[in-house]
Parts: sequence; C-alpha cells; structure tokens
Amino acid sequence: MRPLRLILAVLLLAVALPAAAQPVPRTVLALYDETEEVKLKLSRIHTMAEMPLNHLGLTVVYWDVGKGLPDLGQYSDLRGVITWFASSPFEDPHAYVDWLDAAAARGARVVSLGQLGVRSSRDGRRMPMALVNRFFARFGLRDDDGYSDLTYRSRPAWADPAMIGFERDLGGVLPGYPRLSKIDGRFTSHLVMRRGGDPASDSHLIVTGPSGGFVVEDYARYYDAEFIRRRWIIDPFLFFRLAFATDDLPKPDVTTIAGRRLYFSHIDGDGWRNVTEVEPYAKQRLLAADVVRKEAIEAFPDLPVTVAPIVGDLDPAWRGTPQAMEAAKRLLALPQVEAASHTWTHPFNWGFFKDYTADKEEVFETRAGKGKEGGLLSRLLPRRKEADYEVVGEAAEAEAPAGGPDIGRYAVPRAFLQAPFDLTQEIGGSLSYIEKLAPEGKRARLLQWSGDTSPFEGAVAEARRAGARNMNGGDTRFDAEYPSYTSVSPVGVAVGGERQVYAAGSNENTYTDLWTDRFYGFQNLAATVRNTGTPIRVKPFNIYYHMYSGQKPGSISALKKNLQLARNSEIAPVTATHYAGIAEGFYTTRLVADGERRWRVRDRGELATLRFDRALFTAVDFARSAGVLGQRHHQGSLYVALDPAVVEPVVALMDVDRADADPPAPRPYLVHGRWPLAGLAVEGEGFRVRAQGFGAGAMVWHVPAPGRYAVVAERDGRELWRGTAEAGADGRLSFTVEADAVAPLTLRVARAGS
Repeated sequence: MRPLRLILAVLLLAVALPAAAQPVPRTVLALYDETEEVKLKLSRIHTMAEMPLNHLGLTVVYWDVGKGLPDLGQYSDLRGVITWFASSPFEDPHAYVDWLDAAAARGARVVSLGQLGVRSSRDGRRMPMALVNRFFARFGLRDDDGYSDLTYRSRPAWADPAMIGFERDLGGVLPGYPRLSKIDGRFTSHLVMRRGGDPASDSHLIVTGPSGGFVVEDYARYYDAEFIRRRWIIDPFLFFRLAFATDDLPKPDVTTIAGRRLYFSHIDGDGWRNVTEVEPYAKQRLLAADVVRKEAIEAFPDLPVTVAPIVGDLDPAWRGTPQAMEAAKRLLALPQVEAASHTWTHPFNWGFFKDYTADKEEVFETRAGKGKEGGLLSRLLPRRKEADYEVVGEAAEAEAPAGGPDIGRYAVPRAFLQAPFDLTQEIGGSLSYIEKLAPEGKRARLLQWSGDTSPFEGAVAEARRAGARNMNGGDTRFDAEYPSYTSVSPVGVAVGGERQVYAAGSNENTYTDLWTDRFYGFQNLAATVRNTGTPIRVKPFNIYYHMYSGQKPGSISALKKNLQLARNSEIAPVTATHYAGIAEGFYTTRLVADGERRWRVRDRGELATLRFDRALFTAVDFARSAGVLGQRHHQGSLYVALDPAVVEPVVALMDVDRADADPPAPRPYLVHGRWPLAGLAVEGEGFRVRAQGFGAGAMVWHVPAPGRYAVVAERDGRELWRGTAEAGADGRLSFTVEADAVAPLTLRVARAGS
C-alpha cells in the first residue's frame, strides 16, 4: 500500500502545481544581410524600426542571413520576425519560405518591409509564382503577377488616415508597386492603390492582420537623397503595434522613474585642458573644465552630472598637468558629480584595436612622435591653440599617414600614442585611476565610449569584467534639421554577445558642425527634448556634452540654457550610471503572466517602470499586486512605478470609471516625485519609504483618507526636516522635502492623530 500512496501523492502534487509559467514573448528576430548593409548599426531595422519596437516593449535580436537561417529553437520568447531587405539575399528562397512557415507554426508573427527575398535568388534566378504566393498568403494577399511602374495615373483608393502621412504625405511621383489582391478578410488594408480609377486594378500595399504585417518597398518611409534625410510615411508605432499585437504587452519603460520623465547628464572629457575664451575667465587662463565646473555644475547643484575625464589628460606621465589634475579633483569632490571614465588614451576608431598589434600603429607613432610632448593630434594636425587637440580630434578630418591602415575619417587611431594600446588599462585601468581622484567611497562605474563610439565585443566585455556599465553613441536628434523619428536611436545595440547602451541624446558636436561653427548650436537641444517627450515620451531628458563647451562664450551660454530648461521641467534626475542600469534592465526583463491581467516582473535589474498604453480607464489593482510604488496616467498611458526593494514585483490591473482623477486605492501610492524611492511600507494610515535624489524632494501621493499629514525626513535616526501637508477630498497629498538626499534618507508620513 505504501508505494501506491506515494504514487497517488506524486500525481496529486503534479495536478496541483501549474506548469512552469512562460515569459510573455518580447523578442523580435531581425533578419538582415550584412553584405548589403555593411554593419548592424547602419541597418534599416536598427536605425529606423528598432526605436519604435523598443517603445512598444519589444527587444530586437539580429541575425545575418549570410550565415544561413537561424535555429528557431534558440529563441525561447520569440514574438515575431522582421525583415527589411534591399535585395534578394537568399540562395534558396524555398528554404526561407519553409523557415517562415516554421516560425509561424511556433506562433511568431512576420513583418516584411522592403524587398521580399522570395521573388528571385541571390544569383538572379526567378522563383515560381506559387512560392511567391506562399509568402504573400501569410499577409492575406495574392500576387497577381502585375506591376505598375508608371504611377502617374495611380491614386490611393483608400489611405488609412491613422496610418498614412505620419511624417510625409503620399505625394509627388509615387514608387512603382506590384499588383496585390486581398484574399483574407481578417487582414486590414491601410493603403490601397488604384490605377486610372479602375477598381479592378486595386492593389493592397500596406496590411496588418493576425499573422503580422506587410509594406511594399518604398512605401514605409521617404528618403530625400539631396539632404540625406528620411521620414516615415507610415506611423511606425501604430503599424508595429498592430503587426506584433502589443496591446496586451506591459512595456518596460526607460524614459520614466517615480512617475516623472527621467533626467541625466554626462560629460566626455574632450577639451579638458583647452584654455577658455569666456570672460572673465579668459584673463585668468582657466581651463574649459574649470569653467564648466563654475558655470554649469556648481551653479546647478540640483542637477546631477557624470564627469568622465580622459586619463591621458590628467596623468603627468602622459599629457597631464597639475592644473588639469586639480580641476579633476575639484570636480569629482562635488556631491552632485558622479565619476566615470572616457578611457585612458581616447581611441577614435575602436575597430582598429580589435586585432591590435603595436606594428599596426607604428606608422602613426612615427608621424605623431613619442614622449610626453608627442603622441598627440597637435603633432599630426595644424596646431590652433594650446591643448586644443581634442577639439580637432573629434572632427579629425585630416588625412591619415600614407600607407597606414584604414581608420576612416580619423587622422590617428587614438589621441595618445606614447605607449602601446592596452585594453585592460584603457577601460578598467582608467576607471581605477579616476576613482582614486574622487573622495573615498565615490565609485567610477561607467565607461563612456570615445571617438566613433563603436566598440568591438571584447571592449564591451572588458567594461563588464571591470564591474562597469557602458554608454555613448546613438546621437538622437529630432528637430528642424533632423525632423523625424528616424533620427531617434533605440535604447542600445547588440555588440556580439554584449550590449552597448546608447546615450539618450546627441552632444554639442553634432550641433556645431563637429565643433567648427555655430558654437551656440547646442541650445537647439530643446527641440529634441520637446519632440521626444510629446505627443509620446520616447526618450529621457539627456544633456550630453564635452568639456570643450567651456571654451566658447556661445557654447557655455547654450549649455546653461539647456540646464535651465531642465531645472524648469518636471523631471526625476539620476546619474548616468543609474540610467545605464535601467537601460540594461530593459533587455533582461521577463514578464510572466500570472492570472487575469496580472504579471510577475523578473530579471529587471534597475528597470523602474512598466507602461500600459491605451489605458485611460485602467489602474493598478493593489489588492492583487506587490512591489508597486505608484501609478500615473500620462498621454493616455498608465505608468507603473516599481519598488527597487522588491526583487520580483507583481503588477495586476483593473478597470476604473474615471480618467480625470487619480484612481482610488486602499493604500497610499506615489503619483509622481523628483526623488527615486524604494522600500515602501504602509504604516497605519501613513507610510515609510527610502529616498535618494538631487534637489528638493517635490512629490505627490494619493492617500485613502483626507486630512493633515506630518512628513519627517531622517537619516540614521537623526531628523533632517519636518513639515506638514494637507490631503484634500481627492486624496492628493503634495509636499516638498527641503533636505539633501544625495545620501539616502528615510521619509515617514503619518496622518495627524493616527
């Protein structure tokens, strides 16, 4: 009997325990052809499609079809496949269509923009129409083997106003298009072209449906060859939302923390030793770094900034001076300054160092010279001003030595050539060096990429091994000069098996013609901040610049305007390292469905916010949630603030009747605040929470009971500040804590008389 009882017990346990919960699929597999797009960073999908996909909560992994077709089994949470080919990349299109069928059988949706990859093989062999229509059937279409190359008689029979004309109207001479009939009513047509007013000629060029979406080549975006600019014809957010069915997907969001737009600022050390032209400092021959400290950092103690010197600028064994070293120590001693590294020797072309040997660099060393006074662009390029080499180096338009390796537009592979390149010294060594210049306990945990900001996989891995995060690149602009979301970068980029996090904004170099003109140009950052924050928030507020901004009167004025804009905005400031951690968490987060409209959030790292779109009448169900700090509606979306103290938060949703008031809840929750918070604990009708941030702690809470509340800020049992606030009938409790929270503190909020 005992064995039988044991078997029954095991069977009952198996019935009682649910099957292992699977993560909600977030991965989109991008197939690209490296032979036509040179590198992943320049691919159509990365430069145009990935940012909208990231906004929709999706991560993108890439596969070069030149290596064959990938094994679908390696993608455990595959949501879909996207292609944007410029030609036919497959030797065997039959195998490609079979592979797509296998992906669809696993539940993956397919999105195709540009060339199909099935009409012909790479060597030009035409494929049978039966194969082509196997491909089109997944989009509810049939190719009728016709093509309109002369489109002067073609007009839209239907152009979905929500989809078409997003940044560029359909106008002028239209691209040619194939004759595509719709054969499946489950698909929605967003653009139907008609020739000569004949309905029989209708061709469905843009469709979405239950298995994905399709756009005929050249109808997704417009390219202006004269100005080298791109604009979307389709609304990419709407198209990908429908094609990948993301409405039910919680969106990990990197733009927001504590219910507010996240803000961070970081400085690359280029131009550290440039002598300023800004009065009255020019008469004192102050360094640009000292002017930045005085005008842009000490004057804004409420705004954190991450400062990343180049060690070669500081170390006396290289090019450092006592004045440059003292400038670094004064900067790093400020409480709002975070330490980071912009490398040791400032590589310009990172690819040059992937397979480095000293012999490769010898021709450059010969031209530049060696020793303390050599190894600099000042020896290679026409000298303009003392210590001005970094400025020239960023532009680096001089010719490389004849017969040397190809290093693109740069004159030398790195700014300092006195000693052979050492990857460990370049990254981990530079971080350690800079950390020793900072006050005890202040860490340097961010490597800010230099030069072309295109590190090879080994360099990114070296930063990780050094215990540091990494950032830079991306160059997001969205203004009159770059008037499109196509110039807004994704969160980051895959570098082999590693990940590079992009800066959230471009620096002053792109606004000043590579630091040659319009030195006031960085003031136009305000347009990018505005356009990436409304009508939808796609980027944090990032002020990213170089130390040479302290050199010119126009540049320091522009910088201060940007800082004043930040001060006047509703933001939650964090360090650049903190943002890099949030960005990394975007990629690692797993969302596991755990009941009706309920998700467990796993492996999120420092990711602090989930967003739910089209959620005006949706709110957090706190009775079924855990580890939630608060919620806020903004731009039609619900932003849910997660508690960093809870490793695995649970977020559950419910419907509410009103969209014009904070949703009711049985416990206090944060609506929005300037300080990031953690460890929320309800205490009677009040609460306790830890805070760490910059500037005065303005925040808004929703509490269940109206009345007067006492607010106390304390650290290590010592009271720092005390105040009171009144919650009205709407449950809103607003107050500002006038205390220094650079070091963490605890807030206690209690209802009077409770």
